Amino acid sequence: MLARAVAAAAGSTAGVAALVPGTGTPAVTHLPGDTVVGVGLGASAVSVHVVIDQLPLEPVTVRVAEAVAAVLSGAGDSRRADVVVEDVTDEAVTAFVRRRVYGGEVQ
Repeated sequence: MLARAVAAAAGSTAGVAALVPGTGTPAVTHLPGDTVVGVGLGASAVSVHVVIDQLPLEPVTVRVAEAVAAVLSGAGDSRRADVVVEDVTDEAVTAFVRRRVYGGEVQ
């Protein structure tokens, strides 16, 4: 099913720690006997809600959008891919700060 393929592509993208339902109205797709968390199939867009474990955000979100767009294109689906960053892991923030502020690891 499309939602599973989108979840697999997004979830295997470097920099994605997890797919999550998000806040407010959950981004989930209900299938017979299964629920795909973190993927919302809308009329004009497919949304993917992720937790990121790499910074900066933009390269990760671009990779996710490209991976999802490839799945959609392969399925003949013209909807756009929207990536929603729901959270960033503490480890990603710490590593980013160390690289930016301290130029590497802090002893």
